[in-house]
Amino acid sequence: MKLSTIALAAALLVSSGAYADDVTTNVNLAGDSPPHLTGAFGITHYEGGEFEDTITFSPTSGEWFVDSSLITIGFNPATNINFTYAEINGHAMSLSPSGVYEYAYMVQEPIMGPLVLTVYGVVDTSDMAASASYAGTINISPVPEPATYGMLMGGLGLLAWLARRPRQE
Repeated sequence: MKLSTIALAAALLVSSGAYADDVTTNVNLAGDSPPHLTGAFGITHYEGGEFEDTITFSPTSGEWFVDSSLITIGFNPATNINFTYAEINGHAMSLSPSGVYEYAYMVQEPIMGPLVLTVYGVVDTSDMAASASYAGTINISPVPEPATYGMLMGGLGLLAWLARRPRQE
């Protein structure tokens, strides 16, 4: 019984996916805080295989409209990254097809902070040592609160009333 348990545990350990060279980093956003903040980052992988990178952006509490992009280009398999999935707080980014030049992007998606980008990919090292990288950008703007829309509608209503009232001569 104990031998089969050990054999099962060993088989599970060997069969699990191996992630190599995972990166976790923080990026401080800059700009005319808050209405608009921006940031850029770059990540290099020195080992081949699958990876899962986590990038946390700050400050990002609240709800934001998020634009983000990732890009990679490689001359050969050892310098090429294939993105398999990318998301910000569970909101998937659109990915280009795999190839020597790849990108991922998200355009004006409303997302609650704090913002965390997770990138999954593979560095192919078929016959040489790896050294592959990608870069990314993020731009955020606050989502207007419902009260902002209420004030807008009130202001437009006031302008309509002023335009329609009789003029004194």
